[in-house]
Amino acid sequence: MKKLFIFIVQFCLLVISSCVSSNKENKPVGGNYDENTMKSLVNPPKKTSFFLRRMIKIADKKAEKEMLTGRVLSWSSKIAISSGLLELYVEEGAATCLDERMIKILRIKISYTIPSPFALDINSWNYENFNITEEEIKGLQDINKIDSITSFSEKEKTALKYAHELSKTPVSLNQKLLNDLRRLFSEKEIVTIAALTAKVNYWARLIEALRIKPAGYTDDPILQIDNYNTFNK
Repeated sequence: MKKLFIFIVQFCLLVISSCVSSNKENKPVGGNYDENTMKSLVNPPKKTSFFLRRMIKIADKKAEKEMLTGRVLSWSSKIAISSGLLELYVEEGAATCLDERMIKILRIKISYTIPSPFALDINSWNYENFNITEEEIKGLQDINKIDSITSFSEKEKTALKYAHELSKTPVSLNQKLLNDLRRLFSEKEIVTIAALTAKVNYWARLIEALRIKPAGYTDDPILQIDNYNTFNK
């Protein structure tokens, strides 16, 4: 009943906010982009709807930081809200059939594959709390081969390979990997891993496109986030 109520409220917010145009006139931004001094490709709008501001504050609370991404996306209320709902429901769906460690290692692996320093920063934060070892981090970085790391279960290795291949361009899936997926996972689990992978790809690539820098969750040298920097190249 509680989830139904939350869904109704969110749906109403989406409908109401979608009626509010944050930018009625589409004028060129103008000026040069300076990656050294600017926090993102475009600045957030100076004004947004009350409902969108409320949702941004909720997202900040969940992220434990004031996030620039939601504010930049608020140039389009529909894109901002639909992106938030994508995040919410894919994560809730993943939590119903995948354990926390599996979700965490998948997020980290995808972030390294793309790569996205912002995604790495937020997705690898507190990795130790999920019983992820330094050796496993090296496997997620492709410094060591996934198959050589005995602490990864067979299911984890298969899911990581699947997410890795889905995050590359072009996508390449061999018959053995697909057979292993069907042997080890249920239909719901396969759909969930695919959706979670697509969701992390969506955010990472969108944030890279908008040139939003890491939020500063971690400076752990083991993660080597600076080595995956996409700025000033």
